[in-house]
Amino acid sequence: MRVRTEGKRTAILETAAQAFMELGYTRTSMSEIVARLGGSKTTLYSYFSSKEELFFHVVHYLVVGNLSTAFEDLSLKIDEDPRPVLLDFGERILISVTSPRAIAARRMVIAEVGQSDIGQRFWASGPQRSLELLAAYLAGATRKGRLKVKHPDVAAQHFLALTESEFIWRWLFGLQAAFTRKEIKCAIRRAVDVFLQTYGMPDSAQGSKSQAMRRTRSELGPAF
Repeated sequence: MRVRTEGKRTAILETAAQAFMELGYTRTSMSEIVARLGGSKTTLYSYFSSKEELFFHVVHYLVVGNLSTAFEDLSLKIDEDPRPVLLDFGERILISVTSPRAIAARRMVIAEVGQSDIGQRFWASGPQRSLELLAAYLAGATRKGRLKVKHPDVAAQHFLALTESEFIWRWLFGLQAAFTRKEIKCAIRRAVDVFLQTYGMPDSAQGSKSQAMRRTRSELGPAF
């Protein structure tokens, strides 16, 4: 009886990820992965039943795995000031999804849409679950009087779209390969400002507006 280990599974995912990113889904075969990994096809198939199954788990490993904690932590913060919560959360999300490996994985998923059900499976296990957890936080923070969100599922989509709004076209079309921590921090700050203008309570929204104005004056110089 073969004993499966988490270490071996991770090694398979890492090797397969590299192969998929170099060759693409179509040109990558299970034989290629075995050749890179060492061992036998029997061992590989004991972990993943098909190339499609392995590809799905590789994408999940590269994109979704690092985000789980960030989304789950939100449930513990519904009674806190939403601005620092959303700033920290948004930064963690953007650091993860703009990593070169995560970008490569998302491009591979997009390329497979229409060819298999990978897109639907990835949506159900990653983005959909993430939206549900974020919506639950927004609803909870609204009940606590911290936010004013009537439709949490819609507001969750708005927030995640805002977090990527300054980057998505650049990574999608290969215009920029990597993003600095400073770029990410500034983008998330602006995204949270916009979000709280709509969904924040009057005090927090006004605070965001005032902070944004001060930053703008600082960037423009002393004449302002």
